Amino acid sequence: MVSLRFLAQLVGVLTVVYAQGGPKNIEPDLYYPRQPDSPYSYPSPNATGNGGWDVAMAKAQRFVDRLTLEEKVTICTGNGFPPEPGVSDHTCQGNINSIPRVNFTGLCYADSDTGIGNAHSYGTGFPPGVTAASTWNRELIRARGFAIAEEFKVKGIHSVLGPVLALGRTVGGGTNFEGFGADPYLIGVAGYETVHGHQGAGVQAEVKQYLAYDGQQYNRTYYSSNMDSKTLHEILVWPYAEALRANPACVMTSYPYVNNSQASQNSYLINDILKTHLGFQGYTQSDWFALKSGVAAILGGMDQDMPGVAANGGNWSYFGSNYTAAVHNGSVPEWRLTDAAVRILTPYLFLGQDRGYPKVNLVDDPRLAISDAQRQRHRTVAQEIAAAGTVLLKNTPGKMGLPLRKPTTIALFGPAAGQNPYGPNQYGYGIGADPYEVTLAEAYNGSELNSGIELTIGIAQGTLAGGGGSGSTFYPRLVDPISAIQQRAAEDLTLVDWSTSTNLAVAAAVAKRATVCTPVVSSFSGESTDRNLTLLHNGDELIRAVADNCDNTIPIVQSVGPVNMEAWVEHPNVTAIVWANLGGQELGPALVDILYGNVNPSGRLVYTIARNTSDYAQAYIVKEPQPYPQINYTEGVSVDYRGFEKDDKTPRFWFGHGLSYSNFTYSDLEVNKQADLDEAISTPLKYVADAPGGDSRMYDVAVVVSFSIHNDGPYDGTEIAQLYLQLPEEAENPTKILRGFDNVQIRDGETQNVYLYLTRKDISYWNTVLQNWVTPRGEFGVHVGASSNDIRLTGTFIL
Repeated sequence: MVSLRFLAQLVGVLTVVYAQGGPKNIEPDLYYPRQPDSPYSYPSPNATGNGGWDVAMAKAQRFVDRLTLEEKVTICTGNGFPPEPGVSDHTCQGNINSIPRVNFTGLCYADSDTGIGNAHSYGTGFPPGVTAASTWNRELIRARGFAIAEEFKVKGIHSVLGPVLALGRTVGGGTNFEGFGADPYLIGVAGYETVHGHQGAGVQAEVKQYLAYDGQQYNRTYYSSNMDSKTLHEILVWPYAEALRANPACVMTSYPYVNNSQASQNSYLINDILKTHLGFQGYTQSDWFALKSGVAAILGGMDQDMPGVAANGGNWSYFGSNYTAAVHNGSVPEWRLTDAAVRILTPYLFLGQDRGYPKVNLVDDPRLAISDAQRQRHRTVAQEIAAAGTVLLKNTPGKMGLPLRKPTTIALFGPAAGQNPYGPNQYGYGIGADPYEVTLAEAYNGSELNSGIELTIGIAQGTLAGGGGSGSTFYPRLVDPISAIQQRAAEDLTLVDWSTSTNLAVAAAVAKRATVCTPVVSSFSGESTDRNLTLLHNGDELIRAVADNCDNTIPIVQSVGPVNMEAWVEHPNVTAIVWANLGGQELGPALVDILYGNVNPSGRLVYTIARNTSDYAQAYIVKEPQPYPQINYTEGVSVDYRGFEKDDKTPRFWFGHGLSYSNFTYSDLEVNKQADLDEAISTPLKYVADAPGGDSRMYDVAVVVSFSIHNDGPYDGTEIAQLYLQLPEEAENPTKILRGFDNVQIRDGETQNVYLYLTRKDISYWNTVLQNWVTPRGEFGVHVGASSNDIRLTGTFIL
């Protein structure tokens, strides 16, 4: 469907479009015929100030009125390729130059959403997004966002390049760990809370990468993610709509093509969906070197080019002087440039960054004047998230399993149990995730291998605190499992033994003399580094060798995403499995908290772990056809657990699964519609947003679901109550879908009442004929439980 929603209203741009042979899509074809083909939408709408932005936008308009054309272009163009780590001028990952004439000091952008990135030091190394989401705890997710941004502000950085709202669809995708899992509802909640956290500290949040950059790194600037309209809106766009309700400053676009239209110049995605349907009031920014055009991208809705130079190097820019020329020759109307500049300056003024904001200081040399952003309270937050994001997959309570009760001997196994011999900060870019595939000379001198990406010495050796690439951070300290367990074991005079080698005979010998055996295994990926689902360092064989010789074996898995654990998961001597995700700098103390019961496990999986790799919707990296591989979302809306349920496949562990040291009983389900709901849904929703996130009526409470949870003991604990909704047949959603959750803290023997609220959008679906959200009539199924497959209470309501 071709969207020309504003074309008739803004006649002035017609001359531009017609001059290029329109009205038509002005984006160059990759090839012909191009299938599927993305719709298009021109012109790019101006910001309106809706959603509380009006005062800041008025100030931004007055500010922009004072700028020359060239100065407005400066606001929209990064100042060049970021310097490499280790050099004296290595500062921000992206910069907007200052304009001294109007007292504008410029803008500084930096990674990452796990803490201060780009190899900068003197900040906290937080757990990444996948671990934060695994807490299913809104308060902790927001606290993490706030703490990260506090540190950015100390350094004078204006904007966090995050959070990541990508769907973890490609199970081996390199950057999945940066995001919040595989369900759009959960991703949306985590994005909303993180944006509030970042901007509550006065730092801009950039939700990214819009759109359909769902993990795969191979050929990421050339493959196309292809999906139908229902999948686009219900799965891919949903998290952005939720995050936009928190008023993020910026939406960063992505590398791939979407339905064969490059995301950074896809006018339908940016002009129509983002700026019109979702009412986005901030600015769009290209991911670094993602831009492939100038005029097409600008008219397609792109506001700012980062880093301001093209990927092929040099100083040539799609924006910059070429933007100025395009305005002069009429290819771009000046009002489009003005709106872009206003959009960029509005959050800068909204957050008060023009008044007393710290000067940029990313100096890392301790002999110079550094800005140390670390805070003790941030260490506490990091450890709490690492513990709360740890998932207990399996347990045999009693003499075996967890929690530990003054064990006689603990033995730890595997390289991931100890420190990286090359230091704690070897999580850079690289193709060979297993360090044994890379020689020392290659690692230090750089090896192109298959991609031209230089390798980093020590990749994936030692305990795994995070993934690689721009989503990594610099750890000021990293407490490994051996160190942390030794400190705790001293209180009980427990003997601690270990073998961090990959020698299976040594592991077997050590296991024979221990009463508790904990192999620590890992799976690594990162930007530019996709992976398979096999554990590193022969982890499967290590676990089997230990379990064959120790009747109380408790594997600890540090992983960026699902792994295949069928080789050992049912071994009779595997008494518990701890899914540690990626714990950041405090992973050791957090692990001790879980193992010894200082923290009752409450983490839940944010994806499904399959029995067979082939059971995933995209089990393998897509490489064909060349030169533009086509990634087809053939599962439609049946993502992750929905697909397993639809296809009647039983995974090893379901989405939402996680055990506790306590037992919980659910009861007293009540489902109550709002009194005016039937009347309210008789009025159709509007496509054009009246506030960020869409038609504000979508977020009115429609149904209240209440129930009780009793903690049967024997410990105080936190239960993650989950609500899944089965829509009427009209919605064409074949399975139940997550539509609510809460982390409920309950003391041993006590009962808590829980209330979950369904909005009108929660009970609606995307109608592909009307191209809008529609609330269906009929019977809705309400399912409340402890995971997507562990349903404790069921109910219904009828519209």
